[in-house]
Amino acid sequence: MRKLEDLVQRAKKLKEKGLTTGEIADELNISRETALWLLTQGDVTPADIYVSWKSIAKNASRMRHIASIMVDMIREVAEPEVVIGIATSGIPLATLVAEELGCSLAIFYPRKLKWENKEEERLEGVMSENFARVDGKKCVVVDDVISTGRTIEDVASYAEKRDAKIQCACVIVDKEGRDKIAGIPVVSVFRIIRL
Repeated sequence: MRKLEDLVQRAKKLKEKGLTTGEIADELNISRETALWLLTQGDVTPADIYVSWKSIAKNASRMRHIASIMVDMIREVAEPEVVIGIATSGIPLATLVAEELGCSLAIFYPRKLKWENKEEERLEGVMSENFARVDGKKCVVVDDVISTGRTIEDVASYAEKRDAKIQCACVIVDKEGRDKIAGIPVVSVFRIIRL
């Protein structure tokens, strides 16, 4: 994606395939506001950074290497029982991280995937019932990119209601450059800091 026009076309193709604005944002590793702007070409361009990790994601061996780096970083700050993978792009990483840590795997569907709903402010993310439960457990959150921090806030709110302790959130790229989100330490392979 070297040109903005390419990113606009990719967003429009994803919309044609039936993806919601939230799913498009997740797929392109951009904020919801940026995805909406790409689809509508509004007057005000949001400040965002596009992150493509396709060169890693298309190769299982590379994914395993990145997961090993993430595990090493997690071990510095946490001793989890459960790894929570954020749908959709965080799931493959979380699976590899959970395996290497010897932890259970939980999958979280954040509210951002439901953004087309008119009552989005009242929506909450949900944990898949097909995977591990987080109730009363020590957990880490694994995702690919932090764009705004809202997904981490979403999973933190969910975990708090279930007496789960999130020890850290670990991502490949943190576009926010924050040390903590919702009181949760953030560890990232790459951190973007805007000057």
